[in-house]
Amino acid sequence: MAERKREKRDPQQRRAEILAAAFACFSERGFAATRMEDVAARAGIAKGTVYLHFPDKEALFTELVSGIASPILGRIEGLAVNEAIPPRFAISMFYTLFRREVLETDRRHLLRLILAEGPMFPAVTEFYHREIISKGLGVLRTLLARAADRGELRHPAIADIPQIVIAPALLSIVWMTLFEAYEHLDTQKLFDAFLETLFVPEGGAK
Repeated sequence: MAERKREKRDPQQRRAEILAAAFACFSERGFAATRMEDVAARAGIAKGTVYLHFPDKEALFTELVSGIASPILGRIEGLAVNEAIPPRFAISMFYTLFRREVLETDRRHLLRLILAEGPMFPAVTEFYHREIISKGLGVLRTLLARAADRGELRHPAIADIPQIVIAPALLSIVWMTLFEAYEHLDTQKLFDAFLETLFVPEGGAK
């Protein structure tokens, strides 16, 4: 009875607690091994309460991932619509936000799970591509096309493959997951160097 009263009084807080518990379980056990009852136990509630908010663990996972990516995507979209902002600056901001909001937090574990377990759960991967990757690529296409028109890209053909901008972000996740314990990767230098490979020097020649 007390739990139902708390649920009615503050459902958003309960939802946040469930998401926090799910995040901890996914990070520790992986997506495949985590059960809804594990999330309920971590949150200290009945399993039925979890189902009041989320129909299955795929819904839990997709909301967690959206919570990471949506603010970053929204910020870059805001920069892209302003043609006065140089495309190089907008893409450098993407790397800065990715580093600050993902790589330097435990959120990186969720992207690691997508890479490791995504093929086993196509519904999750399809959601991530539809709602995040495809929208992000659309923004990057706009920025790269603008840069190409202005002669700012070292190779204009790069505008046709916006996935290349995401490459160092993916590399950083893979490296931190597999090899960071053996050799440190300076992600700031990685992103800075990659910007130099994409864009001509400011005020200079190719």
